[in-house]
Amino acid sequence: MVKLHTIITYFTTKFGTYYVPNKALSLDEGTMSWRGRLSFKVYNPNKPDKYGVKLYMLAEAGAGYIIDFEVYAGVGKTTVETMMALMRPLLHKGYHLYMDKFYNSVHLTELLREHGVYTCGTLRLQRGAPKILQQLAKGKFPVDQTIFRRKDITFIILWKDKRVVSVITNCHNADTQEEQRRKRVRKRDGATSVKIVTVNKPTAICDYNTNMKGVDHFDQMVKYYRFTRKSHKWTKKSHFISFRWLYTMHVLYKMYTTDAKKLTLLHFHEVAIWSLLRWDQDEWPATESPIPHAEDYQDPSDDLATPGPSGVRLPLFPPPPQAQDTSSSDTEPETETPEPEPRPPPAKNPRIVDPEVRLNKKLTHAIVKIAKRKRCRVCIKSGIRRDSMYQCKTCGVAQCVTPCYTKYHRKRVFWVAKK
Repeated sequence: MVKLHTIITYFTTKFGTYYVPNKALSLDEGTMSWRGRLSFKVYNPNKPDKYGVKLYMLAEAGAGYIIDFEVYAGVGKTTVETMMALMRPLLHKGYHLYMDKFYNSVHLTELLREHGVYTCGTLRLQRGAPKILQQLAKGKFPVDQTIFRRKDITFIILWKDKRVVSVITNCHNADTQEEQRRKRVRKRDGATSVKIVTVNKPTAICDYNTNMKGVDHFDQMVKYYRFTRKSHKWTKKSHFISFRWLYTMHVLYKMYTTDAKKLTLLHFHEVAIWSLLRWDQDEWPATESPIPHAEDYQDPSDDLATPGPSGVRLPLFPPPPQAQDTSSSDTEPETETPEPEPRPPPAKNPRIVDPEVRLNKKLTHAIVKIAKRKRCRVCIKSGIRRDSMYQCKTCGVAQCVTPCYTKYHRKRVFWVAKK
């Protein structure tokens, strides 16, 4: 894990810095798909990605925001040590942690309670449960019946549904609540019907079902727009872990934005990737301020600050404006004659006329895919033969996605003289 230590440390630090999670947390494992040779590759037939690298992820139960994660490397920490490492920044703050029977035990529940964390989740009865409950679970007792044992504020509850469900909790008691569900009934003639029945389910199980979906919700949102490609090195594919956290960044965006209409997850992906494609080190000087950009700053390298393909003004985070020396502007008269502007380089095919709306910043320009390839307008005037499958929806002119699209909508002279 030495090769990934820098990027993992960076993201885990950022996740815990910019977000304060709500009370309910969920802990579960995720998998980064990988079928190549790797010593700590795991196999789990119950997961969609059966082969891969396992990740222990701590998430907020509601939004699915990943607070911290750790890569399972095959050896090293035990399950209890991993749990305590993930929860270390959140100890002694009264959080409620929901986890399944893979992690839960009576010892772990008492240990976390000593550090100010309440837990709830399913339990394997062999991990510290009383012997009488282990015997009752193997026997038969009526459906919809609850049996529990209590030590201080820790409850171990058995509830019979289709099979016996065992739960350990120290943030609930043994109360039950009515819940309606559908039950399929088979008649004598072979036909089936559905009727609504009411069951008395323990409150701990209801809260567990509600709050145990944080990591699953994160995995669901990540699978919609995937960035990974096949690779011969697992470290290269592991760097795509950073793109998995775009959803986590989207949660932060929805929390802190003041926009009346918020960007969708796909729209947010487009804005983030477009900003990375436009990266220029000269435009991002090193500063000590955590937010170096100014609110009303316009990029001096662009003629017009028109929206990009996602409808957002670019650049998203411009550098601070450079200070201008105005000390002698009021005292000295203007005697120098302005230098004539340099003539733009001649364009190939000057007879082609471009629409006037291409520099209109009030319009929302968007790039769309077309059925038949067309010549790129920027490449034509630069003397280059290149076709494109995309065009601007507003202008109706074919352009390459990058960098021709940006040049066409942000530069008055968008062509380059061919040498």
